[in-house]
Amino acid sequence: MVKKFWLAAMLLLVFAGTALAAGNKLVFSQEAEIPALDPQKSNSSPSFVVGNAVFENLIRNVDGKPTPGAAQSWKISPDGKTMTFTLRDSKWSDGKPVTAGDFEYAFKRLLDPATAAEYAFAAYYIKGAQDFNLGKNKDPNSVGVKAVNPKTLVITLNNPTPYFLGYLGYNCFAPCRKDLVEKYKEKYATTADTTVYNGPFVLKEWKPEQEKTFAKNQNYWNKKAIKLDEVKILQISDTNTALSMFENGDLDFVDVPANLFSQYQKAGKVKVFYNGATDWMKINIRKSSAKPWLSNVNFRKAMAYAIGRKKYCELSTKGLYVPSYRFILPLVRGDKGLYGKEFPLKYYTDDAQPAVAKKYMAKAMQELKISDPSKITVEYLIQDMEECRLMAEVLQQQLESTLGIKFKIRLVTRKQRSELEAKHDYDMVYHGWMPDYDDPMTYLETWVGGSSQNNSGYASPKFDKLVYGAQVEKDASKRMKMIFEAEKTILDDAPLIPLQIRRKAWMASPKLKGLSRPLVGAEYDFVRAYFTK
Repeated sequence: MVKKFWLAAMLLLVFAGTALAAGNKLVFSQEAEIPALDPQKSNSSPSFVVGNAVFENLIRNVDGKPTPGAAQSWKISPDGKTMTFTLRDSKWSDGKPVTAGDFEYAFKRLLDPATAAEYAFAAYYIKGAQDFNLGKNKDPNSVGVKAVNPKTLVITLNNPTPYFLGYLGYNCFAPCRKDLVEKYKEKYATTADTTVYNGPFVLKEWKPEQEKTFAKNQNYWNKKAIKLDEVKILQISDTNTALSMFENGDLDFVDVPANLFSQYQKAGKVKVFYNGATDWMKINIRKSSAKPWLSNVNFRKAMAYAIGRKKYCELSTKGLYVPSYRFILPLVRGDKGLYGKEFPLKYYTDDAQPAVAKKYMAKAMQELKISDPSKITVEYLIQDMEECRLMAEVLQQQLESTLGIKFKIRLVTRKQRSELEAKHDYDMVYHGWMPDYDDPMTYLETWVGGSSQNNSGYASPKFDKLVYGAQVEKDASKRMKMIFEAEKTILDDAPLIPLQIRRKAWMASPKLKGLSRPLVGAEYDFVRAYFTK
C-alpha cells in the first residue's frame, strides 16, 4: 500500500462524492486541464482524450484503424486525390442535423490564419490549404473542401496520401457549428454550455482545474454501442494521490508513477504498453545572439553524446521508459512492416560517449572562441513534477560532469511550459511527440520550415526537400527511403536530442473492459468501455 500523503487525504475528502456507481459510471483522472473544448484549437493529449469522446469526425479511429463515423461511407478516386464522403443521418446534442457544411466550415476555420490553430499544418495535404493558412491566398474557396450538399463532402488533396484518411479522425478535423462560433465569439467552447456535441458523450459539467462530468449523448447515431451512462474525469496533478485513490476504489484505472513501477511490476499488478510517445530535448536555435552555442551544431552534438541514455532511464523512471537512439518511433508502420525493422538505426548508444562528446565540445569552443566551458550556460525548461525533476537532474549531472558547462533547471507548470515554448522563450525544453496517425511522416512534418509546430528555429533545405518529396512520392519503397534519409538528416543537424521512448504502467479495475490505450491518437479511448458484473 502506497503511503498516503496529507494532500491525498484532503483530495479524497474533496472527491468523496465521486464514489463509483455500479456498472455504468467511469471515474479516472488527468494531470492537466484542457485549455478549451474548441476542436480546431486542440493541442494537448488531455484535449484529444476529451475531444475523442464528445465529437464524431468523418471517421473514428478504433485501435488506430479508420472506421465509419459521421460519414457512413467514402470513395477515393483512382488517382487517390479526391475523397468523397457520404454523411449518415445524425444530430448535434441540441437536435440540429450534422451537415457536410459543418465539416467544410471546420476545415476552413482550422486553416484560417485568424484562428491561429497549432494543428493547421495537419490539413496541408488538402489542395490550397497551406497557401490559405499562410495568407498567400485569402480566398477560403481556394481550399479543396466542398460541401456539395448537406450529406456529401468532397476533399481534394494535393497528392495521393493514403494515411490522410486516418488523420481525419484527429480532433482538429471535428465538425464545428458556425452559428455558435459567431454567437459566443472568444467564449466559444470555453464552458460546457458554449458549444454542442455530436459524439458519444456530452460534457454535462466542467469545473476548471477540478473535474469534468460527461453524460451519454442521447442524440448520438450509435448510442446503442455506448454502455457507460456517465464519465467523470478528475484533475489530479500528483500521481501518488491518484494511485491512493485507485487503491481506495475512487478511480477505475490509474497510471503507476515511474518511481513505483518496479514495486508494482514485481507484485504482478501492472500492465505495460507503449503509448506512442518519444521524447527529446528541443533546442532553441533562435537564441543565437544571446547564447550562440545553441545554434552551434558541434555544441549540440557534444551534449547529445554526453548523455548515457540507459542510465538516464534507469535513474529517472526506474526503467519504465526505454532509451531512444533515433528521432522516429520505430513502432510506427513502414512500407510492409514496422518502420524500425525495415530501417534499423542506432544513431546513439545506451552509454555516454565522453570522448566523442569532448571532441565535439572542443570544436564548438574553438568556433565560438570560448576557452572556459563554465562560461557556457544552458537552461532546461521542464514541467514541475517529481518524474520530470529527476529527468532534469540526471541530465544536469551528466552534462556538467562531462562537458563542464552550467546546466540550469527551470521548473514550471505544464501550461506555462506550453506558453513559453510557443513564445520561443526557452533555451532547451523537454518535448516529445505522440503519433497522430500510423506513419513516420507524423514526426517529420512538424519540423519542416514554416510548420506551426516548429518553434525551435530549425531550417534545413535538405530536410524539407526530403519530407516534401516523400509526401508526394507514389512508390511506397522509395517514399520510405526518403523518410529514412530525412530522419538521419535531422539527427545530423541535432536541433533535438533523443532521450527516451515512453511506456506507461497502469492498473485497472478487473471489472473494467473495453478501455483502449492505442499507440496512435488519443492516449486512452473510453468510448466503448463497460463494466462486467
